Amino acid sequence: MSGALGGGVMALLGAMAFKALKGSGNRSPQVPLGLAEPQTESERQQLEQNAELVLRAMINAAKADGRIDENEIRRIVGKLREVGADAESQQFVMTQMQKPAETDALISAAKGQPELAAQIFGASLLAIEVDTPAEEDYLERLAAGLGLEPAVTQRIKEFVGLRTEGN
Repeated sequence: MSGALGGGVMALLGAMAFKALKGSGNRSPQVPLGLAEPQTESERQQLEQNAELVLRAMINAAKADGRIDENEIRRIVGKLREVGADAESQQFVMTQMQKPAETDALISAAKGQPELAAQIFGASLLAIEVDTPAEEDYLERLAAGLGLEPAVTQRIKEFVGLRTEGN
């Protein structure tokens, strides 16, 4: 999976998460893996696990309205190609797209890790065009489950260019 979400995407999500958490003013976030270069084998493995979770989050978000449409497939596969994902990684994605949604597992995997939670939320926003009530509900449920404060989710939405009510 290491090639599926290259350093560029994880760095982008890491920067987004760090800025959103820092901007909420409630705590000093840690610099997320992906934004900081892994220094140990343990950190490299953690980054790979985080990249897999982020990829699964993107796929899960695409399932939010009960189906993955062609635009969502193109967005996800396009992101993978941009970062040079190999055929094995692309096959992993296609297999994941056929599995049931796994929102609870994603939330559970990010418990106690606000930086990872923010990356998962950001990746979910990048994967879909939020244009149905089901997708909006999914994102609200995801944010609540991840324990992200509204100020953090709002900042992440702004970073990805999502227009919200009042804009």
